[in-house]
Amino acid sequence: MVTFNNLAAETRWALVLLRCIIFFCFLDSSRAQPINTHAKSDYNDYNNQQEHRRASTYSELSTIPPDPVAKNVSKQIKDSLAVKYGKWHFWDGNEQYRPENDDLCDQYEPVCDVPEEDFPDDSWQGDAVFVNHFLNDAELLVNRAMEAIFEEYGHPKPKGAEGLAERMRMFHWDKIDLKTAKGPPKAFQGSMSRGNGGWTTRRSFDGLVRRILHAIMTSGTFTVVVAGNSAAAGHGNHFRQSYPMQFHRIMAPIFARLGVRLITRNISQGALGTLQNTLGSGDIYGRKIDVLIWDAAMTEKFDQHLIDLFFRQALIAGDHVPVLWSAGGTYDLLKVLHEHADADVGEFGLGLDGIELTTSDEQAKTLPWAVQYLKCDPANQEVCNRHNDYCTKCWIDRDDGIKPEKSQNDKIGGQVKWHPGWRQHQLTGRVLAFSVLEALQMAIQQFSDGTMGGPPLEDEYWHVQDYFENIQTKVKNMDPKLGDCYSIKDVGLPERLCNTTMNGRTHYTPRANFDKTGINTIVEPADNGYVPKNAKTKLYGGLDAHNSCYDVPSGQVDVLSIVSGRRRMAEEVLFNYSATAAKRGPPAQTTDMTTNTKIQQPSLRVRQHRELDEIKPGIGWEIVEEPQGYCDGSYAAVCARWTHHECVLSGHHDARGMLLGNGFSGWLVMNVKIKEGLIILKFHSWARKEWVTIAKDWTSENNARRFLKATDSTDPIEGLPNSFQLEYAIDGEVTHINKHELKKKYRLRPQRVVELLVLMDDPDFAGGEEYDVEVAVRLTGCGTDCVLGVSHIFWA
Repeated sequence: MVTFNNLAAETRWALVLLRCIIFFCFLDSSRAQPINTHAKSDYNDYNNQQEHRRASTYSELSTIPPDPVAKNVSKQIKDSLAVKYGKWHFWDGNEQYRPENDDLCDQYEPVCDVPEEDFPDDSWQGDAVFVNHFLNDAELLVNRAMEAIFEEYGHPKPKGAEGLAERMRMFHWDKIDLKTAKGPPKAFQGSMSRGNGGWTTRRSFDGLVRRILHAIMTSGTFTVVVAGNSAAAGHGNHFRQSYPMQFHRIMAPIFARLGVRLITRNISQGALGTLQNTLGSGDIYGRKIDVLIWDAAMTEKFDQHLIDLFFRQALIAGDHVPVLWSAGGTYDLLKVLHEHADADVGEFGLGLDGIELTTSDEQAKTLPWAVQYLKCDPANQEVCNRHNDYCTKCWIDRDDGIKPEKSQNDKIGGQVKWHPGWRQHQLTGRVLAFSVLEALQMAIQQFSDGTMGGPPLEDEYWHVQDYFENIQTKVKNMDPKLGDCYSIKDVGLPERLCNTTMNGRTHYTPRANFDKTGINTIVEPADNGYVPKNAKTKLYGGLDAHNSCYDVPSGQVDVLSIVSGRRRMAEEVLFNYSATAAKRGPPAQTTDMTTNTKIQQPSLRVRQHRELDEIKPGIGWEIVEEPQGYCDGSYAAVCARWTHHECVLSGHHDARGMLLGNGFSGWLVMNVKIKEGLIILKFHSWARKEWVTIAKDWTSENNARRFLKATDSTDPIEGLPNSFQLEYAIDGEVTHINKHELKKKYRLRPQRVVELLVLMDDPDFAGGEEYDVEVAVRLTGCGTDCVLGVSHIFWA
């Protein structure tokens, strides 16, 4: 194999010069134009198109999605930034001659490991001129992104190696050998200052590089997901100020230039751990994740068995196997997975080691904007405390005159000491960005190494299927004595959850593939076609009024503008913010139970015969507490613009939605595919009676002609009438649970506010086959005096 490092310097430069000559001799003079997507009335329209795009030209792939909160930057400023930092110059001069190979990946599902010999000769992957100039511009882009971040935090490029090393402290990742290490680096021990970039292993870093190369070679996606609690969700701030979104804001334009769509989801939820999503990891977090971050120490740091379950389900749940990063406190779990399952692991830091102390208000004015009041000496902590580091607005008057229907709060809720403000979120986002930029640097170098003998890039650098299958096989076959996962039996959960891939549906948000992962997508329609729907109406479409909380003051380093610089940008033509584009959208469809159209459902192949009229889907179940909008946790998605929201501009996706019914709502019937004999229901026993709107005044089941009832008891089940029964049916076989049995025997409470019912745990149920199974649940014996919220269903 010929590599870049095998060649003498003179030979390498001769090859580069030859490629340059070829490039300029044959370069087509017409430059690719950005996609003209026209003005959209709702940002979600564009976001959803991009989620499922199958672009085949570089100009399409490299189009930068518009930033919905960025202010316009003048041409003069853009030009000055280009002079100082540089800008993107590359384009595909032979774009019109490229093959239409949109379906190439379909031949190599599920991960698109296309053999190098199968790339068409005229594809960009096989074009030496394209690859050479593409990599050159990519390297320059990554370098200027790093320099911009350093300068943003008061560390312009110094002279000498010592100065370069000093400024790297805040973003440095220790590469440790887990075979010999006695524990994590000092910054991740004890109280964990986490002042630098983090720690990982050499093999794990190489695994991250491999995933990046795979995304580039396939012109695919690179997905980062954060699973955390309220601090990670960004409570107290706008959703797009949270650190996952700050990471995305800077990195999305960079990945776009590389022909890759970055997807970042912040699937964090206040006052919760991760168990409610872990059991349906592939559906709720996503099945093609490249980096998965756990940041829920505030709510589940003592639940090591559940954190281990989170990691293991993430590794086996999807087509992609993610790199696992955490916010600290998981060293022992990650070490086991790294050493015994070859998982790629690490823990990320906060970057505060490189932040200059703020000592007074006067001195703060001399510091970079991003640094001011971010870090104070303990003796002067009150200086920082006087500046709470939040900048939020619930409403800004609009030019089109649209007003919210409810009075707006003065600020976003959750501005408490354990929720960091926008500056810390931005810095954490930069720490994550810098780590990925370092991996991009290595990816570009390896791409160059692997193509010096001629492109395409050799398979060994970027193919992932065997790599992923090795990890998944080892996770599923790990010794139960390793790690903490199998201790879940102590809280009543089946041990085989540690090595069985689960599926899930929920009305909690955020969740990946929002339209496809609600419980209502598997609900069997009633005779009149009724299926519960979210009936909340949006206040307006299009962009929000400009929020200055996202602005970088004049004279300060604007990293977004620096990394986005090029000859022309799609966002300049994408949106026309006007009264027409921002008109209030039509009300969401509400359900008329007498005229609703019958919805076609596939016929079920069931294992046990039953009379079809025994269990009929009810018409009294409804979706409550789920936000309006498209709430998948991504940067571009628009969520919670409800007409009755009390802080329309918060943008947060975090909510505990559910299907709600009472004793007259009838059967909630769901259809799932069962192979492993596992069905688990997550319910809410604390739902409020007043939340029921459909069946609140009914006097019989389905009106034929609170979570459970709130009481002064600490356990809502205590307030149920003695006649109460919870019934569930598997393919028509009904099980009856009375009040006492529900509390003492059936209900599991493995984590705070997580209540589960294991409806099936039978490894022999399907005999190795996969069956369509009907699962139904209802309340009886309590009329309108009890309510039940069904928030999740998990199965395998």
